[in-house]
Amino acid sequence: MKKLSLIALMLIVSCISLNAQTAATPNAVVAANTQILYRGVDNPISIAVDGISDEYIIAEVSDGSAKIKKEGKGSYIVNIEDVIYTYDIIVDVVDSISLFQIEKRIKRPNNAIRINVYAQLGKEKVYLSSTNFKVKDIPEAKVVNSDGGYIAKKDLLNNPYINLKVEDFDFPVEYNINNFMMTFNTDTNTEAPLISKSNKFTPEMIEKIKTLKKGDKIYIEAIKAIGDDSKEVKVANPQMIFTIK
Repeated sequence: MKKLSLIALMLIVSCISLNAQTAATPNAVVAANTQILYRGVDNPISIAVDGISDEYIIAEVSDGSAKIKKEGKGSYIVNIEDVIYTYDIIVDVVDSISLFQIEKRIKRPNNAIRINVYAQLGKEKVYLSSTNFKVKDIPEAKVVNSDGGYIAKKDLLNNPYINLKVEDFDFPVEYNINNFMMTFNTDTNTEAPLISKSNKFTPEMIEKIKTLKKGDKIYIEAIKAIGDDSKEVKVANPQMIFTIK
């Protein structure tokens, strides 16, 4: 009888303890430098919950496509992923039979994601809070600290490359341009495009720039870059137009 009473008392205390944890939901804090996450980089965030040990905290992404990985106590890395849809396009049909079709892939970028925080209390997964983040592209292409407009020919020749600027950023990131196209529009003709596979102007581009006159235009387009994870990232301004002054 005493043994039964002791077990009953232990069950009552256990229930009171669990109810105390779940009835008053602990305050979960998801902290980042801003409420913005960026494509193509490791976004560091921290998560802390009052009164619950870090080992019982679970963070998951919803309302968007991204991966979240725990790096240490209260420390996480978020990587944004754009969703890619694949579907078939029927090109030619005879007697209801498809003779030819092509596959088309569409990438739908994330504009926002939500991070949900849970606590694993025994077998029960308890929801604590959600935090919404905007998703942005951060690298901005520039030539001689400009993204377009009038420019001196000598400035182009002295700085024959494209920079990717990351303004007011709170953690180190690195981007590398791996492709861009340059075309010219002069008063006499429109030139065929020239292609570079790096951030530098090719010798052909430099020689053409030397021949330009006041009012001639340079179009820099199809700028592509890769981020820290070697994946292609979207450049904020994939086209720049300069006019020789």
